[in-house]
Amino acid sequence: MERIYIFLALFSFVFFLEAIGGSYINSAVQNIERQFQMSSRTSGFMISASDFGYIPCVVFIAHFGSKGNRARWIGAGAILVSITYLMLASPNFLFPQGHHDINTTAVAAQLKPTAGQLSPNSTLRELLSYQLIRDRMPHDTYRSLMNLEDETTPIEKYNITGKNPNPTNGIAAVPINNAYTIDGWLIDEALIAANDVLANGTSQNTLRSSLSLFINRRANTSDKDIKKLRISAAAPFTFCGKLTNSLRAIIKNSKCEEQSSNAYPFMVFFFSLLLLGIGRTVPWSLGVPLLDDNIKKKSLPAYFGAISSIRVLGPICGYMIGSFCNKFYYTLHPPNGLTPADPTWIGAWWMGFLFIGTIALFPSTALFFFPQGKQGSSSSVQLHDVHKEKLKKTEEDDRTLRTKLKDFGRSVKTVLSTKIYLGSVLGRVCDILAFKGYIVFLPKYLENHFGIPQYLVHRYMAMFGVFGFGLGAATGGYITQKLKLNGRRAAMFVMLMSTVNVCLYSAKIFIGCDSIVNSIGLNNRDTNYNFTRSCNSECMCENARLYPVCDSQGYAYFSPCHAGCREAKQYGSDPILDFTSCECVKGGVVSKKFCENTCKTSTVVFFLTVLPGSFVAGLGVVPAMLILLRSVPPESRSLSLGLQGMAVSLFGTLPSPIIWGLVIDAACLVWDKTCNGARGACSIYHPDRLRIWMHLLYVVIRMVALITDIYVWKHAKHLNIMDEPASEEKDNIRRNSIKMQAVQPDP
Repeated sequence: MERIYIFLALFSFVFFLEAIGGSYINSAVQNIERQFQMSSRTSGFMISASDFGYIPCVVFIAHFGSKGNRARWIGAGAILVSITYLMLASPNFLFPQGHHDINTTAVAAQLKPTAGQLSPNSTLRELLSYQLIRDRMPHDTYRSLMNLEDETTPIEKYNITGKNPNPTNGIAAVPINNAYTIDGWLIDEALIAANDVLANGTSQNTLRSSLSLFINRRANTSDKDIKKLRISAAAPFTFCGKLTNSLRAIIKNSKCEEQSSNAYPFMVFFFSLLLLGIGRTVPWSLGVPLLDDNIKKKSLPAYFGAISSIRVLGPICGYMIGSFCNKFYYTLHPPNGLTPADPTWIGAWWMGFLFIGTIALFPSTALFFFPQGKQGSSSSVQLHDVHKEKLKKTEEDDRTLRTKLKDFGRSVKTVLSTKIYLGSVLGRVCDILAFKGYIVFLPKYLENHFGIPQYLVHRYMAMFGVFGFGLGAATGGYITQKLKLNGRRAAMFVMLMSTVNVCLYSAKIFIGCDSIVNSIGLNNRDTNYNFTRSCNSECMCENARLYPVCDSQGYAYFSPCHAGCREAKQYGSDPILDFTSCECVKGGVVSKKFCENTCKTSTVVFFLTVLPGSFVAGLGVVPAMLILLRSVPPESRSLSLGLQGMAVSLFGTLPSPIIWGLVIDAACLVWDKTCNGARGACSIYHPDRLRIWMHLLYVVIRMVALITDIYVWKHAKHLNIMDEPASEEKDNIRRNSIKMQAVQPDP
């Protein structure tokens, strides 16, 4: 096998892994936001950190790296990228969200019964004043019982014969998990007795004896009860109960004292992405000219199409890895009641970075030590820029730094004086400005707008979006070579693809839907998104996190606490819980199983536009790349790619996530709060604003790119991208003759 093919395989594999990492970062953004309570504006700025490293380095590395061993430069950059992926996983371990030591003295004091409550002559009012009983008693029932006249007869011993301390759901005899309730069966018996007292005016004996037994059982089980309360307080859902929710507030304050902000994780992410930007400057700006020096020009469209397709397979694998990792909870031990389908699920984003960083080290090291081969042999690879080598022969080797800088300035001026190059670069800047931020926050949009779980979002993006783009890139390379698109014909092809892309994305503005999360916001527009009602005003729901549940009619609530639910019931190991004794709900029961997704049709229509849209976008990649590469003198190719990379990063990838983050945050209706009371992550968005603003911004930017494509077409009349230049044709003839001599036997 010829050495160039080995290099091509290693180079393609490195490109492949780099593309995996790029798309995987997009799949991890929302999980990072939730774990470290970052807004989209903050995460967008964080993602742009790689461009802060890329921009000041790419031009100098492209210019000076092209004068050395380009394989070694590419390998060094790829090794740095591998290390940064490992660094990106570190905040999960440096800033763990683990067990917190808290002061439970105040809670224990409320759990300790008073002497009057333990007395055999306790009145109904004294028994009802016990906080755990008060928390489980519906407000109307509690108020009616407090208005009754107390009975002063001695409390009889409560007969538990025939009672079931381990109840079932009554349907399939599945036992109820009592992890979130303290003697819930006994309170249920007391509630039945209370209803009998209020409805039929019967004696209070049974009610008082059941409540007295409940309180007396608390006298010697304080530690056990606090443990159960802590499980409830640490659960992903919140239900109505002052004692549990006060403990939740204590836990939150304890976390805030240990880590007052997300500044430290942000700094680690930012520095890691900064190094990632430096590392990724090398492969594109040096690798493409290296291949151009070793492959015939007529074969370049096919090779570039193949490389583009291989590199596009990277995002497919990146999103599939993201889909796999998002099925695991970030602590690897998900709490009861939380599944990957929940909008508050935090996937194990750090696993993918560890995997990608470890795998990428091997081909990167192989590239760094890649041998050139014997000079002049048929198997040698031209690792040094042949055009730079020719220039060196006509110049003195002992040039001063000032002379080198002047030479650099002249090269930059030559590149920037090319109209086709400037128009092509401006078009690609607009493409990236529109695409980068859109693709970073597309998973968030799909999850919030259509109610698609994260792990399915990334799978769909790989199946429809990235696959379509890769297929389009390969097809575009084949069409360019088969039809011999040259000059204006290639520019016209790129322009037509941009037009179709704008039309397809314009159609997405009208594909809308109200998911379960969106309906929560729409249901509370009249109250300015204040979820507190008279039925839940005493539940202490201030610290409740988003946990959508619905009643039997499908009406959605922000959390079980806001539905006024006082008990959580889990049947066996079923992760979907029922929440009962809900004062704000007719029927008194809410659950996730009552929430019906009505966005299936809209989801199908949306992804039917994604596949052709991504395919069309991919069709224009190869001809656009060849136009850019052939619009400058051969000796300036590396510099031109470096300048293009700097322009794309400075005006495209750097501001794009920040701009999109601002647009997305502007559509937020309900914010989580951080420790200092500032805005954290967004819980609920305005569906119409989010949909229209995202796609309208994309379409406007792409229309500007379309204008630049028209400009390139106007000036591309004499552009030659398919035929061999005379000097390079001679070099190829010489190399082929050497190869033929190497395979001929001696006479």
